[in-house]
Amino acid sequence: MKTTLFCALLLLVTAAAAPAQWAKQRDPRVPSLRDGKPNLSAPAPRTADGKPDLSGVWENVRDPLPEGVRAVEGPDFTVPRYFLDVTADMKPGQVQMEPWADALFKQRGESHGVADPISHCKPVGIPALDASYPPYKITQTPRLVIILYEYHGTFRQIFLDGRKSIPDANPTWMGYSIGRWDGDTLVVDTVGFNDLGWLDRVGHPHSDALHVNERFRRRDVGHLEIEVTVNDPKTYRRPIVWRQQVTLMPDEDLIEYFCEENEKDVQHFQP
Repeated sequence: MKTTLFCALLLLVTAAAAPAQWAKQRDPRVPSLRDGKPNLSAPAPRTADGKPDLSGVWENVRDPLPEGVRAVEGPDFTVPRYFLDVTADMKPGQVQMEPWADALFKQRGESHGVADPISHCKPVGIPALDASYPPYKITQTPRLVIILYEYHGTFRQIFLDGRKSIPDANPTWMGYSIGRWDGDTLVVDTVGFNDLGWLDRVGHPHSDALHVNERFRRRDVGHLEIEVTVNDPKTYRRPIVWRQQVTLMPDEDLIEYFCEENEKDVQHFQP
């Protein structure tokens, strides 16, 4: 089924994915090599309390489009593989959906992306933003981590102040995120989702029982790894897990990007 969806899919991506375009300003926490270039292999910076400092502007590693997949930007466009398909590393038999979810997945594939929320300027949501292609900025404090996503001008709060998760949280696209440190890894649990989001662009669905676990680990100055586990017992019979590789943009910043509700491109999409 995955191959059929790939062949039919018109990848819906926006033209606002260009790199940030502010005047270049090196992050002072990034050391330099002898030639003045940033030393991205240096040890990860740490905060005053000894935790790895995840702060910085980050961009996901991108791959060429799979065979049969087209993007409005052209054949040379690249995109993080898990933004396209969160099951990219799984064998077909490992993705076990409940019947209602399997039917919805097929229906979304047959729409050739027209039904994708991002085609209508709706939020991308978590966990898809972990794998999105525009950059995002992490700002870390002892009690709160803030993530500013260039995509749609979205923000996210991860609370580190010891509060508990809310079992009946108001359903949202982004969910409600609680974080804690496990050694040098930031562990984030997010619940409180609505059931409107797509996990990826091929249309994997989720329910309001979605529970996303993320493990952020900064390997060194220039490299961040995010291990994502999706648990949704109403939709999937086993978890979906992937590892997103992210690189630092040491002298860049975010630019303004908004998606308007009068989007006109979707009417021109073709199967």
